[in-house]
Amino acid sequence: MSRAGPAAGKEGGMGGGMGIGIGAARALPAADWRAPYQARAASLLLVAALVFNAALCFLNTAGFPVSGGTVIGAEVAIIALTLGFALDERAGPWLILAGLVSYGLLLLALRGSTDVKGVRDFLIPVVFYNLGMRNPDLRDADRAVLTCGVIVVAMGLFEYCLFDTYQQYFNIVRYYVARGSMSASEINELTGSLFTSGIRPDSRTILPFLGPHRVSSVFLEPVSAGNFGAVLFAWALYRRTMRGRAWLFLCAALTVILADARFGAYVCVAIAGAMAVGYRLPRLLWFALPFIILLALAVYGFESMQVSWQNDIAGRLLWAALLITSLPPEGVFGIMPDKLFLSDSGYAYALTQVGVPGALVAWGLFVLMPARNRHAWRLRCAMAIYTCLLLVISDSPFSIKTAAVVWFMLGAADGAPEESPGAPR
Repeated sequence: MSRAGPAAGKEGGMGGGMGIGIGAARALPAADWRAPYQARAASLLLVAALVFNAALCFLNTAGFPVSGGTVIGAEVAIIALTLGFALDERAGPWLILAGLVSYGLLLLALRGSTDVKGVRDFLIPVVFYNLGMRNPDLRDADRAVLTCGVIVVAMGLFEYCLFDTYQQYFNIVRYYVARGSMSASEINELTGSLFTSGIRPDSRTILPFLGPHRVSSVFLEPVSAGNFGAVLFAWALYRRTMRGRAWLFLCAALTVILADARFGAYVCVAIAGAMAVGYRLPRLLWFALPFIILLALAVYGFESMQVSWQNDIAGRLLWAALLITSLPPEGVFGIMPDKLFLSDSGYAYALTQVGVPGALVAWGLFVLMPARNRHAWRLRCAMAIYTCLLLVISDSPFSIKTAAVVWFMLGAADGAPEESPGAPR
């Protein structure tokens, strides 16, 4: 039974997410032993991807030592379990997975590295997208996304309202030092046990009376929390008659506000625009968008005479441009052996991890493969603008903490019936 079916109207030929679920049946085969557990397993795997860092931080604070290997092992376990519930007898996803992983391993060999982050960056979209595609019902996806939102808000309120108690159980700085993401010299007396951006050094932007504390929730750093708020907002816009839709909007708003996520708030506006009118743009323009932004940043970096920057939008743009223009040719093609700190520029990070050829192929799969229906295309455009904007200032679109839910949502939308996502059921 074909899952794709003929294209519905002119939107049916628009871009789809990774294009790796085409040809699959919406209803899970009765002979598939996973079918009775699919919805619950998907929800549990999304929650695991969301909270495992917070759980490891708790263990490390409680005296159970955590290392970088522990974090990698947890991610591998989550991805492996997701793979078991995501892929089936369809050849397409397996072939795409094999091709992307082979390319990632080739880059590792060319740069003489053992850092498999680039391979992981390919795995996460494939497995979580297909997990969403195999989700039997959009209402199950609604419950999974809302569950994640409630967990994030509950943890965020605990951090904000009972901060002294929170610090006793979650020493974020100590956790990042233990896993090798920070050095002891980077510990800031201003932020205490929080991540370096956990305190706003200048005035808070969103509701200043809340004080300088930027809530990180389960993400342990506020940037990802703000990004997740934008993701929740996108799903709430997409699912017009979702049960609990108002609660999801509230979760999105609280997450962005508590994290004082200025950029997250801007992205919410861009997402609304993409879903309202932006989806009508030609898919070739959507394909070109990140490369246009990358070119603009490169020109800015080469032409600008500034070398210092402030922690505001203009300053972050300048810093991203400087990081991109500092890359040597081998860095642009993903074969640079030296590992640089590029977390403040997602575009520079993407180039060093997958190179220009890998970026072209991956983004092409995301945008140019056929979508199932125009409603899925709208959500895809929202997530495309989310990704393109966020890559300017951060590599967090590659983090499993937020990426798992993003790709699950995209897969669930692509797997939905041809009817409107807001139509009565």
